[in-house]
Amino acid sequence: MPDDYEFSEDEIERAFLRAGGHCECCDKELAWERSRANPGRGSWEAHHGNRDSPVILCTGGLENCHLNCGHYGDFRNPGITPRNRSA
Repeated sequence: MPDDYEFSEDEIERAFLRAGGHCECCDKELAWERSRANPGRGSWEAHHGNRDSPVILCTGGLENCHLNCGHYGDFRNPGITPRNRSA
């Protein structure tokens, strides 16, 4: 998969539903309408993490799993595939 590949809306929606509307790293409840484009309580990101399908990660609060789980705390780090909460 090319580094600049963007997931389609359908891929993102399926991933969000598969995650049950929760962060796949910390299990925080998320809100569908609070994606990266519309931040607020329950905000989230469809993270690449070197995968063929998105990983749903929270972007707000102390957890901020998109940063801390998906990039080892530094956005200069390439995206990684975080450990799934159910693994």
